[in-house]
Amino acid sequence: MRNIALINGTDLRAPAFRPFLDGKSAVACSLEFGRALPGVTDAVVFLSQPADLPGNTRPVVRPSWSVPDLLAEMSAAAEGFDTVFYFFADCPYLDGALAARMHANHVRYWADYTFADGYPYGISPEILTPDTVKRLRGMADGAGSPRRDTLFTILKKDINSFDIETEISSHDMRLMRLSLTADTERNFLLLSRIAAGGARDAEAACAFLLDQQESHRTLPAFFPIQIVERCPQACSYCPYPIIGGNILAKSGSMPVETFTLLAGKIADFAGDADIDISLWGEPSLHPRIFDIVCAALDIPGIDLVIETSGIGWEKGIFPRLREAREKQPRWIVSLDASNETMYRTLRGEGFLEASRTAEELLALFPDRAWVQAVRMRENEEDLEVFYRTWKARTENVIIQKYDSFSRVLQDRAVADLSPLKRFTCWHLKRDMAILLDGTVPLCKEDLRASVKLGNALVDDLSAVWESARGIHRSHLSGKYTGICAACDEYYTYNF
Repeated sequence: MRNIALINGTDLRAPAFRPFLDGKSAVACSLEFGRALPGVTDAVVFLSQPADLPGNTRPVVRPSWSVPDLLAEMSAAAEGFDTVFYFFADCPYLDGALAARMHANHVRYWADYTFADGYPYGISPEILTPDTVKRLRGMADGAGSPRRDTLFTILKKDINSFDIETEISSHDMRLMRLSLTADTERNFLLLSRIAAGGARDAEAACAFLLDQQESHRTLPAFFPIQIVERCPQACSYCPYPIIGGNILAKSGSMPVETFTLLAGKIADFAGDADIDISLWGEPSLHPRIFDIVCAALDIPGIDLVIETSGIGWEKGIFPRLREAREKQPRWIVSLDASNETMYRTLRGEGFLEASRTAEELLALFPDRAWVQAVRMRENEEDLEVFYRTWKARTENVIIQKYDSFSRVLQDRAVADLSPLKRFTCWHLKRDMAILLDGTVPLCKEDLRASVKLGNALVDDLSAVWESARGIHRSHLSGKYTGICAACDEYYTYNF
Protein backbone atom coordinates (compact mmCIF):
# COMPACT_ATOMS: atom_id res chain seq x y z
CA MET A 1 0.00 0.00 0.00
CA ARG A 2 1.40 3.39 -1.06
CA ASN A 3 0.22 6.32 1.03
CA ILE A 4 1.08 10.01 0.93
CA ALA A 5 1.20 12.72 3.60
CA LEU A 6 -0.10 16.09 2.41
CA ILE A 7 0.90 18.80 4.86
CA ASN A 8 -0.60 22.29 4.95
CA GLY A 9 2.02 24.93 5.69
CA THR A 10 0.36 27.73 3.75
CA ASP A 11 0.04 30.03 6.77
CA LEU A 12 2.95 29.13 9.02
CA ARG A 13 3.67 31.72 11.70
CA ALA A 14 6.87 32.42 13.64
CA PRO A 15 5.90 30.29 16.69
CA ALA A 16 5.80 27.18 14.47
CA PHE A 17 9.59 27.37 14.01
CA ARG A 18 10.53 27.92 17.67
CA PRO A 19 12.16 24.96 19.42
CA PHE A 20 10.19 23.95 22.50
CA LEU A 21 9.78 20.16 22.66
CA ASP A 22 13.15 18.56 23.41
CA GLY A 23 14.76 21.12 21.12
CA LYS A 24 12.35 20.52 18.24
CA SER A 25 9.89 22.96 16.70
CA ALA A 26 6.25 22.27 15.92
CA VAL A 27 7.13 22.06 12.22
CA ALA A 28 9.88 19.52 12.89
CA CYS A 29 7.52 17.38 15.02
CA SER A 30 4.74 17.56 12.43
CA LEU A 31 6.96 16.54 9.52
CA GLU A 32 8.51 13.75 11.57
CA PHE A 33 4.99 12.49 12.27
CA GLY A 34 4.14 12.56 8.56
CA ARG A 35 7.11 10.47 7.47
CA ALA A 36 6.31 7.80 10.09
CA LEU A 37 2.66 7.26 9.09
CA PRO A 38 1.62 3.79 7.88
CA GLY A 39 2.67 3.13 4.30
CA VAL A 40 3.76 6.71 3.60
CA THR A 41 6.32 6.84 0.79
CA ASP A 42 6.03 10.54 -0.04
CA ALA A 43 5.37 13.75 1.90
CA VAL A 44 4.37 17.04 0.29
CA VAL A 45 4.31 20.37 2.12
CA PHE A 46 2.24 23.24 0.71
CA LEU A 47 3.94 26.58 1.45
CA SER A 48 3.41 30.28 0.76
CA GLN A 49 7.14 30.97 0.80
CA PRO A 50 10.25 28.81 0.72
CA ALA A 51 11.28 27.43 4.10
CA ASP A 52 14.12 25.32 5.43
CA LEU A 53 12.15 22.19 6.30
CA PRO A 54 13.60 19.18 8.07
CA GLY A 55 13.01 15.65 6.84
CA ASN A 56 12.52 14.22 3.36
CA THR A 57 9.67 16.38 2.17
CA ARG A 58 8.71 17.84 -1.19
CA PRO A 59 7.67 21.52 -1.07
CA VAL A 60 5.00 23.06 -3.29
CA VAL A 61 5.24 26.84 -3.07
CA ARG A 62 2.63 29.41 -4.13
CA PRO A 63 2.66 33.06 -2.99
CA SER A 64 -1.07 32.81 -2.20
CA TRP A 65 -3.51 29.95 -1.81
CA SER A 66 -7.23 29.64 -2.42
CA VAL A 67 -9.27 26.57 -1.54
CA PRO A 68 -9.45 25.51 -5.22
CA ASP A 69 -5.66 25.97 -5.48
CA LEU A 70 -5.08 23.72 -2.48
CA LEU A 71 -7.45 21.00 -3.65
CA ALA A 72 -5.95 21.07 -7.14
CA GLU A 73 -2.44 20.54 -5.75
CA MET A 74 -3.69 17.87 -3.33
CA SER A 75 -5.44 16.02 -6.14
CA ALA A 76 -2.37 16.13 -8.37
CA ALA A 77 -0.05 14.98 -5.58
CA ALA A 78 -2.39 12.12 -4.55
CA GLU A 79 -2.51 10.60 -8.03
CA GLY A 80 -1.40 6.96 -7.92
CA PHE A 81 -1.54 6.63 -4.12
CA ASP A 82 -3.96 4.55 -2.08
CA THR A 83 -4.53 6.83 0.91
CA VAL A 84 -4.01 10.51 1.75
CA PHE A 85 -3.09 11.72 5.25
CA TYR A 86 -3.81 15.46 5.54
CA PHE A 87 -2.77 17.68 8.45
CA PHE A 88 -1.19 21.05 9.26
CA ALA A 89 2.53 21.63 9.71
CA ASP A 90 2.25 23.46 13.05
CA CYS A 91 0.82 20.55 15.08
CA PRO A 92 3.55 19.06 17.31
CA TYR A 93 1.31 16.63 19.23
CA LEU A 94 -0.10 14.63 16.32
CA ASP A 95 -0.60 11.05 17.57
CA GLY A 96 0.98 8.26 15.53
CA ALA A 97 -0.85 5.45 17.35
CA LEU A 98 -4.20 7.21 16.89
CA ALA A 99 -3.47 7.81 13.21
CA ALA A 100 -2.59 4.11 12.75
CA ARG A 101 -5.91 3.04 14.32
CA MET A 102 -7.78 5.48 12.13
CA HIS A 103 -5.99 4.22 9.04
CA ALA A 104 -6.74 0.58 9.87
CA ASN A 105 -10.45 1.37 10.18
CA HIS A 106 -10.33 3.55 7.08
CA VAL A 107 -9.02 0.60 5.04
CA ARG A 108 -11.12 -2.09 6.77
CA TYR A 109 -14.41 -0.29 6.18
CA TRP A 110 -13.59 1.15 2.75
CA ALA A 111 -14.12 4.69 4.03
CA ASP A 112 -13.98 7.78 1.87
CA TYR A 113 -13.08 10.03 4.77
CA THR A 114 -11.93 9.34 8.34
CA PHE A 115 -11.49 11.80 11.19
CA ALA A 116 -11.26 11.89 14.97
CA ASP A 117 -13.74 13.64 17.25
CA GLY A 118 -13.69 14.76 20.87
CA TYR A 119 -9.96 15.54 20.96
CA PRO A 120 -8.34 18.99 21.03
CA TYR A 121 -7.50 20.20 17.54
CA GLY A 122 -4.03 19.12 16.42
CA ILE A 123 -4.09 15.53 17.71
CA SER A 124 -5.11 13.66 14.56
CA PRO A 125 -4.89 13.88 10.76
CA GLU A 126 -7.74 13.64 8.30
CA ILE A 127 -7.61 10.54 6.08
CA LEU A 128 -9.05 10.46 2.57
CA THR A 129 -8.95 8.45 -0.61
CA PRO A 130 -7.52 10.22 -3.68
CA ASP A 131 -10.97 9.96 -5.26
CA THR A 132 -12.47 11.83 -2.29
CA VAL A 133 -9.95 14.63 -2.81
CA LYS A 134 -11.07 14.90 -6.44
CA ARG A 135 -14.72 14.99 -5.43
CA LEU A 136 -14.07 17.73 -2.88
CA ARG A 137 -12.23 19.71 -5.52
CA GLY A 138 -15.33 19.56 -7.70
CA MET A 139 -17.54 20.68 -4.80
CA ALA A 140 -15.39 23.66 -3.79
CA ASP A 141 -16.61 27.09 -4.74
CA GLY A 142 -15.18 30.54 -4.20
CA ALA A 143 -11.57 31.48 -3.68
CA GLY A 144 -11.35 31.85 0.09
CA SER A 145 -8.16 30.96 1.91
CA PRO A 146 -7.84 27.40 3.25
CA ARG A 147 -8.85 26.96 6.88
CA ARG A 148 -8.35 24.09 9.27
CA ASP A 149 -11.91 22.89 8.77
CA THR A 150 -11.99 23.41 4.99
CA LEU A 151 -12.20 19.77 3.91
CA PHE A 152 -14.97 18.82 6.31
CA THR A 153 -16.87 22.03 5.55
CA ILE A 154 -16.94 21.14 1.85
CA LEU A 155 -17.76 17.50 2.56
CA LYS A 156 -20.78 18.52 4.67
CA LYS A 157 -22.45 19.97 1.60
CA ASP A 158 -23.28 16.41 0.53
CA ILE A 159 -22.27 14.39 3.57
CA ASN A 160 -24.61 11.46 2.88
CA SER A 161 -22.78 10.61 -0.34
CA PHE A 162 -19.55 9.82 1.55
CA ASP A 163 -18.67 6.81 3.68
CA ILE A 164 -17.25 8.30 6.87
CA GLU A 165 -15.44 6.69 9.79
CA THR A 166 -14.97 8.46 13.13
CA GLU A 167 -12.51 7.78 15.94
CA ILE A 168 -14.09 8.97 19.21
CA SER A 169 -12.03 10.22 22.15
CA SER A 170 -12.58 8.55 25.52
CA HIS A 171 -12.89 12.07 26.98
CA ASP A 172 -14.92 14.66 25.10
CA MET A 173 -12.66 17.73 25.17
CA ARG A 174 -14.48 19.80 22.56
CA LEU A 175 -15.95 22.17 25.13
CA MET A 176 -12.42 23.21 26.11
CA ARG A 177 -11.93 24.74 22.63
CA LEU A 178 -8.21 24.04 22.72
CA SER A 179 -5.96 24.05 19.70
CA LEU A 180 -2.59 22.31 19.98
CA THR A 181 -1.10 24.41 17.21
CA ALA A 182 1.85 26.80 17.08
CA ASP A 183 -0.05 29.48 15.18
CA THR A 184 -0.55 32.15 17.85
CA GLU A 185 1.31 33.28 20.96
CA ARG A 186 -1.50 32.00 23.20
CA ASN A 187 -1.48 28.56 21.59
CA PHE A 188 2.31 28.40 21.69
CA LEU A 189 2.18 29.27 25.37
CA LEU A 190 -0.22 26.38 25.93
CA LEU A 191 2.09 24.02 24.02
CA SER A 192 5.03 25.19 26.11
CA ARG A 193 3.11 24.51 29.32
CA ILE A 194 2.24 21.02 28.11
CA ALA A 195 5.86 20.32 27.26
CA ALA A 196 7.03 21.73 30.61
CA GLY A 197 4.54 19.40 32.29
CA GLY A 198 6.42 16.45 30.82
CA ALA A 199 4.02 15.44 28.05
CA ARG A 200 5.85 13.97 25.08
CA ASP A 201 2.93 12.40 23.21
CA ALA A 202 -0.72 13.13 22.55
CA GLU A 203 -2.05 10.83 25.27
CA ALA A 204 0.07 12.56 27.90
CA ALA A 205 -0.88 15.98 26.50
CA CYS A 206 -4.59 15.21 26.83
CA ALA A 207 -4.07 13.89 30.37
CA PHE A 208 -2.23 17.11 31.27
CA LEU A 209 -5.00 19.29 29.86
CA LEU A 210 -7.68 17.38 31.75
CA ASP A 211 -5.75 17.51 35.02
CA GLN A 212 -4.22 21.00 34.78
CA GLN A 213 -7.05 23.20 33.59
CA GLU A 214 -5.46 26.33 34.98
CA SER A 215 -3.03 26.01 32.06
CA HIS A 216 -5.88 26.78 29.64
CA ARG A 217 -5.80 30.46 30.62
CA THR A 218 -3.02 31.72 28.39
CA LEU A 219 -3.38 35.19 26.84
CA PRO A 220 -6.50 37.27 26.26
CA ALA A 221 -8.00 37.18 22.78
CA PHE A 222 -10.84 39.72 23.03
CA PHE A 223 -10.52 43.35 24.16
CA PRO A 224 -13.76 45.37 24.41
CA ILE A 225 -12.66 49.01 24.69
CA GLN A 226 -14.64 52.14 25.55
CA ILE A 227 -13.53 54.84 23.10
CA VAL A 228 -16.46 57.19 23.70
CA GLU A 229 -18.89 57.54 26.62
CA ARG A 230 -21.91 58.90 24.78
CA CYS A 231 -24.84 56.96 23.29
CA PRO A 232 -27.66 58.22 21.05
CA GLN A 233 -30.17 55.89 22.75
CA ALA A 234 -30.94 54.74 26.28
CA CYS A 235 -31.94 51.17 25.42
CA SER A 236 -34.43 49.54 27.76
CA TYR A 237 -32.30 46.43 28.28
CA CYS A 238 -28.93 48.19 28.72
CA PRO A 239 -27.47 48.92 32.17
CA TYR A 240 -25.31 51.80 30.92
CA PRO A 241 -27.98 54.47 31.52
CA ILE A 242 -28.11 53.24 35.13
CA ILE A 243 -24.37 53.41 35.75
CA GLY A 244 -23.45 56.15 33.31
CA GLY A 245 -26.05 58.80 34.05
CA ASN A 246 -27.20 60.99 31.18
CA ILE A 247 -25.41 59.11 28.39
CA LEU A 248 -27.16 61.15 25.68
CA ALA A 249 -25.28 64.26 26.82
CA LYS A 250 -21.82 62.85 27.59
CA SER A 251 -18.90 63.96 25.46
CA GLY A 252 -15.77 62.16 26.65
CA SER A 253 -13.72 60.26 24.09
CA MET A 254 -10.35 58.52 23.89
CA PRO A 255 -7.76 60.46 21.87
CA VAL A 256 -6.67 58.72 18.69
CA GLU A 257 -3.05 58.80 19.82
CA THR A 258 -3.97 57.11 23.11
CA PHE A 259 -6.00 54.46 21.33
CA THR A 260 -3.20 53.78 18.85
CA LEU A 261 -0.68 53.29 21.63
CA LEU A 262 -3.12 51.05 23.52
CA ALA A 263 -3.89 48.89 20.48
CA GLY A 264 -0.17 48.53 19.77
CA LYS A 265 0.42 47.58 23.40
CA ILE A 266 -2.28 44.91 23.09
CA ALA A 267 -0.69 43.49 19.93
CA ASP A 268 2.74 43.39 21.58
CA PHE A 269 1.29 41.60 24.61
CA ALA A 270 -1.15 39.12 23.05
CA GLY A 271 0.40 38.69 19.59
CA ASP A 272 -3.02 38.86 17.97
CA ALA A 273 -6.42 39.91 19.25
CA ASP A 274 -9.94 41.06 18.42
CA ILE A 275 -10.53 44.63 19.58
CA ASP A 276 -14.14 45.76 19.95
CA ILE A 277 -14.44 49.56 20.16
CA SER A 278 -18.07 49.52 21.33
CA LEU A 279 -17.90 49.15 25.11
CA TRP A 280 -20.37 51.54 26.81
CA GLY A 281 -20.62 54.04 24.00
CA GLU A 282 -21.62 54.40 20.35
CA PRO A 283 -18.47 54.42 18.19
CA SER A 284 -20.10 56.61 15.51
CA LEU A 285 -20.10 59.48 18.02
CA HIS A 286 -16.33 59.52 18.43
CA PRO A 287 -15.17 62.80 16.82
CA ARG A 288 -12.38 61.00 14.92
CA ILE A 289 -13.89 57.59 14.37
CA PHE A 290 -12.43 57.30 10.83
CA ASP A 291 -8.91 57.70 12.24
CA ILE A 292 -9.63 55.29 15.10
CA VAL A 293 -10.75 52.57 12.67
CA CYS A 294 -7.75 53.08 10.38
CA ALA A 295 -5.35 53.06 13.32
CA ALA A 296 -6.68 49.70 14.49
CA LEU A 297 -6.60 48.20 10.99
CA ASP A 298 -2.97 49.28 10.54
CA ILE A 299 -1.71 47.19 13.47
CA PRO A 300 -0.59 43.67 12.46
CA GLY A 301 -2.45 40.92 14.27
CA ILE A 302 -5.37 43.12 15.31
CA ASP A 303 -8.88 42.40 14.03
CA LEU A 304 -11.39 45.16 14.61
CA VAL A 305 -15.01 44.64 15.70
CA ILE A 306 -17.52 47.51 15.60
CA GLU A 307 -20.87 46.98 17.29
CA THR A 308 -23.15 49.89 16.50
CA SER A 309 -26.70 51.10 16.85
CA GLY A 310 -26.40 52.23 13.24
CA ILE A 311 -27.18 55.78 14.31
CA GLY A 312 -24.96 58.85 14.03
CA TRP A 313 -22.59 57.78 11.27
CA GLU A 314 -21.29 60.51 8.96
CA LYS A 315 -22.71 60.23 5.45
CA GLY A 316 -20.31 58.50 3.07
CA ILE A 317 -17.97 57.19 5.78
CA PHE A 318 -18.53 53.50 5.01
CA PRO A 319 -17.35 53.65 1.37
CA ARG A 320 -14.40 55.75 2.54
CA LEU A 321 -13.44 53.12 5.10
CA ARG A 322 -13.76 50.32 2.56
CA GLU A 323 -11.41 52.14 0.20
CA ALA A 324 -9.00 53.32 2.90
CA ARG A 325 -7.62 49.90 3.82
CA GLU A 326 -7.50 46.43 2.29
CA LYS A 327 -8.05 44.97 5.76
CA GLN A 328 -11.63 45.49 6.93
CA PRO A 329 -13.41 45.48 10.31
CA ARG A 330 -16.33 43.30 11.33
CA TRP A 331 -19.59 45.24 11.69
CA ILE A 332 -22.51 44.27 13.94
CA VAL A 333 -25.65 46.41 13.80
CA SER A 334 -27.96 46.06 16.80
CA LEU A 335 -31.57 46.33 15.64
CA ASP A 336 -33.60 44.05 17.94
CA ALA A 337 -36.87 44.52 16.05
CA SER A 338 -38.44 44.10 12.63
CA ASN A 339 -40.67 47.16 12.86
CA GLU A 340 -40.56 50.71 14.13
CA THR A 341 -43.13 50.22 16.90
CA MET A 342 -41.23 47.40 18.60
CA TYR A 343 -37.92 49.16 17.97
CA ARG A 344 -39.17 52.30 19.70
CA THR A 345 -40.25 50.25 22.72
CA LEU A 346 -36.81 48.65 23.08
CA ARG A 347 -34.39 51.29 21.83
CA GLY A 348 -36.19 54.58 21.17
CA GLU A 349 -36.14 56.58 17.94
CA GLY A 350 -33.95 55.83 14.93
CA PHE A 351 -35.36 52.69 13.33
CA LEU A 352 -35.16 53.92 9.75
CA GLU A 353 -31.62 55.28 10.10
CA ALA A 354 -30.41 52.07 11.80
CA SER A 355 -32.03 49.89 9.14
CA ARG A 356 -30.48 51.92 6.33
CA THR A 357 -27.07 51.62 7.99
CA ALA A 358 -27.47 47.85 8.23
CA GLU A 359 -28.42 47.61 4.56
CA GLU A 360 -25.47 49.78 3.48
CA LEU A 361 -22.97 47.79 5.54
CA LEU A 362 -24.29 44.49 4.21
CA ALA A 363 -23.92 45.81 0.67
CA LEU A 364 -20.38 47.15 1.18
CA PHE A 365 -19.08 44.41 3.49
CA PRO A 366 -21.21 41.34 2.68
CA ASP A 367 -18.88 38.89 4.45
CA ARG A 368 -18.00 41.22 7.33
CA ALA A 369 -21.36 42.63 8.45
CA TRP A 370 -24.08 41.18 10.69
CA VAL A 371 -27.46 42.28 12.02
CA GLN A 372 -28.27 41.42 15.61
CA ALA A 373 -31.25 41.11 17.95
CA VAL A 374 -31.23 40.43 21.68
CA ARG A 375 -33.84 37.83 22.51
CA MET A 376 -36.11 38.85 25.40
CA ARG A 377 -39.73 38.64 26.43
CA GLU A 378 -40.74 41.90 24.78
CA ASN A 379 -39.61 40.95 21.28
CA GLU A 380 -40.06 37.17 21.38
CA GLU A 381 -43.09 37.20 19.07
CA ASP A 382 -41.42 39.65 16.69
CA LEU A 383 -38.14 37.74 16.58
CA GLU A 384 -39.20 35.21 13.96
CA VAL A 385 -40.25 38.03 11.63
CA PHE A 386 -36.93 39.77 12.28
CA TYR A 387 -34.99 36.60 11.56
CA ARG A 388 -36.86 35.69 8.39
CA THR A 389 -36.75 39.25 7.05
CA TRP A 390 -33.00 39.62 7.38
CA LYS A 391 -32.22 35.99 6.56
CA ALA A 392 -33.71 36.62 3.12
CA ARG A 393 -30.95 39.20 2.60
CA THR A 394 -27.96 37.68 4.39
CA GLU A 395 -26.75 34.62 6.26
CA ASN A 396 -25.21 36.94 8.86
CA VAL A 397 -27.96 37.17 11.46
CA ILE A 398 -27.14 37.00 15.18
CA ILE A 399 -29.70 36.22 17.87
CA GLN A 400 -28.05 37.13 21.16
CA LYS A 401 -29.07 35.94 24.62
CA TYR A 402 -30.41 38.43 27.13
CA ASP A 403 -27.99 39.57 29.85
CA SER A 404 -29.23 40.81 33.23
CA PHE A 405 -25.68 41.76 34.26
CA SER A 406 -25.70 39.67 37.41
CA ARG A 407 -29.29 40.72 38.17
CA VAL A 408 -28.65 44.46 37.97
CA LEU A 409 -31.50 44.38 35.43
CA GLN A 410 -34.71 42.43 35.78
CA ASP A 411 -34.81 38.95 34.30
CA ARG A 412 -36.34 39.27 30.83
CA ALA A 413 -34.83 36.09 29.38
CA VAL A 414 -37.21 33.84 27.48
CA ALA A 415 -35.37 30.64 28.38
CA ASP A 416 -32.57 29.47 30.65
CA LEU A 417 -29.73 28.51 28.33
CA SER A 418 -27.12 27.83 30.99
CA PRO A 419 -25.40 24.42 31.12
CA LEU A 420 -26.55 21.85 33.68
CA LYS A 421 -23.12 21.95 35.28
CA ARG A 422 -21.28 25.24 35.66
CA PHE A 423 -17.73 25.57 34.38
CA THR A 424 -14.99 28.20 34.42
CA CYS A 425 -15.92 31.55 32.86
CA TRP A 426 -14.83 32.02 29.26
CA HIS A 427 -14.46 35.76 29.81
CA LEU A 428 -12.00 35.29 32.67
CA LYS A 429 -9.97 33.12 30.30
CA ARG A 430 -10.16 35.21 27.14
CA ASP A 431 -11.35 38.80 27.66
CA MET A 432 -9.87 42.08 28.92
CA ALA A 433 -12.33 44.98 29.08
CA ILE A 434 -10.83 48.50 29.09
CA LEU A 435 -12.70 51.66 30.10
CA LEU A 436 -12.18 55.17 28.77
CA ASP A 437 -9.58 56.09 31.41
CA GLY A 438 -7.73 52.78 30.99
CA THR A 439 -9.30 51.06 34.00
CA VAL A 440 -9.53 47.28 33.57
CA PRO A 441 -12.50 45.84 35.50
CA LEU A 442 -12.82 42.14 36.19
CA CYS A 443 -14.96 41.84 33.05
CA LYS A 444 -17.65 43.64 31.10
CA GLU A 445 -20.24 42.46 33.64
CA ASP A 446 -18.43 44.34 36.42
CA LEU A 447 -20.37 47.52 35.72
CA ARG A 448 -18.96 49.61 38.57
CA ALA A 449 -15.44 48.14 38.38
CA SER A 450 -15.80 46.61 41.85
CA VAL A 451 -12.65 44.61 41.03
CA LYS A 452 -9.99 46.73 39.35
CA LEU A 453 -7.29 44.61 37.74
CA GLY A 454 -5.17 47.63 36.83
CA ASN A 455 -4.89 50.36 34.22
CA ALA A 456 -4.15 49.33 30.64
CA LEU A 457 -2.75 52.74 29.73
CA VAL A 458 -0.04 52.82 32.40
CA ASP A 459 0.42 49.27 33.72
CA ASP A 460 2.14 46.28 32.16
CA LEU A 461 -0.64 44.26 30.50
CA SER A 462 0.81 40.94 31.60
CA ALA A 463 0.64 42.10 35.23
CA VAL A 464 -2.95 43.29 34.73
CA TRP A 465 -3.87 39.93 33.19
CA GLU A 466 -2.20 37.89 35.92
CA SER A 467 -4.02 39.81 38.66
CA ALA A 468 -7.23 37.91 37.80
CA ARG A 469 -5.62 34.48 37.98
CA GLY A 470 -6.72 33.98 41.61
CA ILE A 471 -10.37 34.51 40.67
CA HIS A 472 -9.98 32.10 37.76
CA ARG A 473 -8.50 29.58 40.14
CA SER A 474 -11.49 29.95 42.47
CA HIS A 475 -13.80 29.18 39.54
CA LEU A 476 -11.83 26.00 38.89
CA SER A 477 -12.50 24.96 42.48
CA GLY A 478 -16.23 25.68 42.10
CA LYS A 479 -16.29 28.91 44.12
CA TYR A 480 -18.10 31.89 42.60
CA THR A 481 -18.14 35.08 44.63
CA GLY A 482 -19.02 38.73 44.04
CA ILE A 483 -20.66 39.46 40.70
CA CYS A 484 -19.70 35.96 39.49
CA ALA A 485 -22.20 34.34 41.85
CA ALA A 486 -25.30 35.50 39.93
CA CYS A 487 -23.75 35.73 36.47
CA ASP A 488 -24.97 33.58 33.60
CA GLU A 489 -22.62 34.97 30.94
CA TYR A 490 -19.80 32.58 31.86
CA TYR A 491 -20.70 30.16 29.05
CA THR A 492 -20.96 32.77 26.29
CA TYR A 493 -17.99 33.05 23.96
CA ASN A 494 -16.80 35.95 21.84
CA PHE A 495 -13.74 35.29 19.67
